[in-house]
Amino acid sequence: MDHVPTIKVLKSFYSSIQDLGRYGFRALGVPVCGAMDKLSAAYANALVGNDVNEALIEVIGGNFVFEVLRDSLIALTGADSKVTIDNIPVKVWSSVLVRKGSVVVVEPPKRGFITYIAVDGGLDAEVVMGSKSTYVRGGFGGFEGRLLKPGDVLSTKDVRLKSVFKLAGSYEVPNEVVERLPDSNTVLELKATEGMHVDLLGEDFIELLKNVYVVDVSSDRMGYRLKGEPIKKASKLGRLISIPTNRGYVQIPPDGQPIVLMSDAQTTGGYAVALVLTQRSVDVLAQAQPGQRVRFKVVSVEEAEDENAKYLELLGNPPLIFKEGEESYY
Repeated sequence: MDHVPTIKVLKSFYSSIQDLGRYGFRALGVPVCGAMDKLSAAYANALVGNDVNEALIEVIGGNFVFEVLRDSLIALTGADSKVTIDNIPVKVWSSVLVRKGSVVVVEPPKRGFITYIAVDGGLDAEVVMGSKSTYVRGGFGGFEGRLLKPGDVLSTKDVRLKSVFKLAGSYEVPNEVVERLPDSNTVLELKATEGMHVDLLGEDFIELLKNVYVVDVSSDRMGYRLKGEPIKKASKLGRLISIPTNRGYVQIPPDGQPIVLMSDAQTTGGYAVALVLTQRSVDVLAQAQPGQRVRFKVVSVEEAEDENAKYLELLGNPPLIFKEGEESYY
């Protein structure tokens, strides 16, 4: 199938090409990578008729502008940002047919932090170890293994079919998915099971659950750093024997300030693991802006497994609600 130039980046702060991740290579030291909020990414692809694992653009913090180089069906999901097409406001969590030459602007988000942009056919990108996800630290995957910058031209499969374009504005996403976004006026509750080093933390583990933390500005795709009352026992523990790590692990380094491992997390680590977040909670935390208050809530292994199973079912087959008679063109 031919690939055609589809998107020209005009402005970019922190954006990259991602899919749902690179699995099966952690034993070789290769992170999973992939979308930070995987459910939002899957829904963006579903809204334009793509496979949920197709490559798309992840925009962290907004400030992203691009020109459409061919008539395209696009969908934007995730953060609550003001989005305009040729200065006309459009809704997020919906698909829209955009004409060649139009300019799309994604402003800094009012709520949430990460926006996903899917295009019909999916983005053409470097496939490394079975994934198109960008791993910036490793310099591979995505677009030349790096963040997107002005002047980059992204191609897609040439699937200009009327049946695809008829999806424009015809479906909406269930409210419970859209409403997951953190509210800066409230404390975000993160569900987790106990980690493997709970006993080493002793009474400080109880303090960890009582504390309210703030997402620090130094957070990134590797880990979200939380600031608050430090866990005192951590300084005495220091570094432990390294163990395999994963997305959602809550590590306690010697300074006692928790770090939640995210999509680009290292594959091993020597800090105490206090908690393991549910996958839904990791997605929601990914959407937290710096300054968001969070706290942890321990749930049973059974409850976490049930939530993770439902999450994976949604991720693999995101349900959409049909809106008869509604189409969007710009």
